[in-house]
Amino acid sequence: MMRSMYSAVSGLKNHQTRMDVIGNNIANVNTTGFKKSRVVFKDSLYQSLQGASRATGDRGGTNPMAIGLGMTLSSVDQIHTPSTTTYTNKTTDLAIDGNGYFVVESAGETFYSRAGNFDFDEWGNFVNTSNGYRVMGWMADKDGIIDTVKECQAIDISALKSVPPNATTEMRFTGNLNSNIGVNYAVDTSDPPKPKAFNPASDSPVGGEAVITSRDVYDELGNKHIVYFRFFKAGTAFSDTNSNDQVEDGELSDIKWYCDISLDPEFADPVGTDIAANTVRQELGFDLGGYLTGPKSINIVIERTPETNDIDFDIDLSRLTQWESKSTAWAEYQDGYTMGSLTSFTIGQDGTIQGVYDNGTTKNLARVALANFQNPSGLTQTGNSLFQVSNNSGDPLIGAPGDEGMGAVLPSSLEMSNVDLSEEFTDMIVTQRGFQANSRIITTSDEMLQELVNLKR
Repeated sequence: MMRSMYSAVSGLKNHQTRMDVIGNNIANVNTTGFKKSRVVFKDSLYQSLQGASRATGDRGGTNPMAIGLGMTLSSVDQIHTPSTTTYTNKTTDLAIDGNGYFVVESAGETFYSRAGNFDFDEWGNFVNTSNGYRVMGWMADKDGIIDTVKECQAIDISALKSVPPNATTEMRFTGNLNSNIGVNYAVDTSDPPKPKAFNPASDSPVGGEAVITSRDVYDELGNKHIVYFRFFKAGTAFSDTNSNDQVEDGELSDIKWYCDISLDPEFADPVGTDIAANTVRQELGFDLGGYLTGPKSINIVIERTPETNDIDFDIDLSRLTQWESKSTAWAEYQDGYTMGSLTSFTIGQDGTIQGVYDNGTTKNLARVALANFQNPSGLTQTGNSLFQVSNNSGDPLIGAPGDEGMGAVLPSSLEMSNVDLSEEFTDMIVTQRGFQANSRIITTSDEMLQELVNLKR
């Protein structure tokens, strides 16, 4: 009977432990990134009463006999199953859709968490808002390229709150030039002036149509210059000309496309090779299908003062077409800009933090790192929804969101606790009944002992 009492005591003690775990789970039902635990029991030692005997020719074998001495804890397991997310409408809140843990660091110690309640502090550090631990990742270089192969570091955008000016080096045109646009010609200096064949080396186009557009370019100090473009068709000959290359009733022939490039919106300067003082003219060729044959690119140099270098940029014209449609040619892109200040930022599903500046540019700032483990349940719980590496968790595999089996990042969201209240309340009832049954063993054993004592009477 004494054995039954001590077995019941072990049952009481360990059922109380299970209730403690259940209570902790329920208490954290709304804790961001919380991972629940469960208690697993096992039977304890046995007192052997009889060993097993082998069968012989005269009699059969017998089984062993033993009395159990109660139960004990087998394990308290962490359940790291993903949970649902909730939308918070805060850009810096992050959740993980899939495998992985955020990596945070404090005073040289590294922690891992599924709780993504992050924000930027006054110095530009990306930190978790609960205790100010710095979020780890990779910083972008000056060109916005992020190398995720190198070792991750604390994300700090303090040096990226403004971007220096960038001189224009590339420009790209796109769109169409109407194949039926009116053809231009030139005029002589007689009184009254008469039309004549167009000379691309010196004449200004008259009498027809032109497509005029412009685009800003920048030098290394951020100074803006407006470059104007004029696309037109012109006839360099007439079908019926006199000895002075003038025409009375002749028609334009040898028609070609030209592009004038100038800093003057009136294109009034004489044609030359220096855009700073002249209008630069380039002949364009199209095939029978309306696609540009050449030149595909033009190099332009705008001379600057001794305070800064010249603006030297290439213009990509390869996307221009010549079809019977409205003229839509325009410079869709150029890579120069003036100095800009950071106004806002976005975070993508790949963990990339992208800054938006008031000069109209966007730039990659950093990328959040994730860690994965061979055995996440082996991580050591440290509180504050944080975990650390243990001897049985395995070393962390650091990678970028969406790479190497890592989950994607859900911006403006937080992962909720994975506690299931219906399951916890069911376990609570079972635990309560187990505790109650073990207490009955103690009271029943006590009554039996009392009967034994009463035999002396």
